[in-house]
Amino acid sequence: MSDPRDDAVADDRPGALAGIRVLDFTRFMQGPYATKIMADMGAAVLKVERPGGEWDRRLRLAPDGFGGFFHALNRGKRSVSVDITTEAGRDIVLRLAADCDVVVENFRPGVMDRLGLGYDKFKAANPRIIYAGASGYGPHGPRHREPMYDMVGQAVSGVSDFMRSSEGVPRLATRGMADSAGGMFLAMAVLTALFMRERTGHGQRVDASLVGACLGMHAAEITIALRDGKVHRPPGRVTSTSGAFRCGDGRWVVIGATDQKLWRNLTLALERDDLFTDERFHRSRVREQHRDVLEPLLEQIFLTRDRDDWVARMQQHNVPVAPVNSFLDLADDPDVLANGYLVRQTDRRWGEVTTVGHPFHLSLAPARVGDWTPELGEDTESELLALGFTAAQVAQLIDDGVVEQAPAERT
Repeated sequence: MSDPRDDAVADDRPGALAGIRVLDFTRFMQGPYATKIMADMGAAVLKVERPGGEWDRRLRLAPDGFGGFFHALNRGKRSVSVDITTEAGRDIVLRLAADCDVVVENFRPGVMDRLGLGYDKFKAANPRIIYAGASGYGPHGPRHREPMYDMVGQAVSGVSDFMRSSEGVPRLATRGMADSAGGMFLAMAVLTALFMRERTGHGQRVDASLVGACLGMHAAEITIALRDGKVHRPPGRVTSTSGAFRCGDGRWVVIGATDQKLWRNLTLALERDDLFTDERFHRSRVREQHRDVLEPLLEQIFLTRDRDDWVARMQQHNVPVAPVNSFLDLADDPDVLANGYLVRQTDRRWGEVTTVGHPFHLSLAPARVGDWTPELGEDTESELLALGFTAAQVAQLIDDGVVEQAPAERT
């Protein structure tokens, strides 16, 4: 029987962005995640790095040297290594841009302009270019040129305050949340600009920021807080009957009995009809007035059976339920596998690698995860030759340190 993780990369139909070329100057997480989305959707993404490679190639390396961070965000891309601080390097990337549809960068605002590679330069090289900037605060405002990282974005946007611990300590919602959301919004902005270009023929400049992404992901909570003049931080459980409960085997289950019908179903699954008829718990508003009594009761009940037993019973009575998975558990989750959310790749250097697939589906143009992560500069020579450079000129550029060519060969 075939593994769904293999099926997820077997479809060889052209992707939705087939024919789109992306010149990718991004580093770390926000920008590379956006261009990875485009690569999965069929775009040819050409990653531009300085000679010696970006620092994120060496970030969070395993003992054997495997860089899961870089691999997850840059699989399926091509790689050229160019020193864009040199005049010759700038000339190369502007010539590359003439045949590209999108330029993406996430330097601090103003850096590309100082290098002579701002939007106007790329627009002069290619009037239809879409120039996408991944920023921290956004393109405007007094702090728009300040450096920004994921945890700073979560702090500025109010997310860290919203996620305070029970002791009042500000926390991250999760590591990389602002970067990931920022990358998704950046990809959305680029796709919208591509659609607009099809209608108007014009390229444009777009921006997506970490702060804007965090606010966008918490629009409802922010709107409620500003209306009430109070931040409604999430409790341990959403309601007394919706949240996580520890089971008898030490594992956890989450249930969502949010309305009266589901509360009835829950009491049936628990075999505790007395809870439903108890006047303290019969209606939702009354239940929440007595949650100091009901929650400990439910906690004790869930300790009487193992997690999988509770999951089966909840499913039988149509109570929304899920085991609390770790990332390791995902490798055996049937829905995760069936939807291609995890895929298995065969990387040239690292062999079989299981990684995250694409988060949405198009019936006519399935996303396809690239089979490998590029070695630094492995496509430099081929890209320069395609631009019209001679082999001797490429060799001279390598000798001068303007570009770098890795010895790796595609198979």
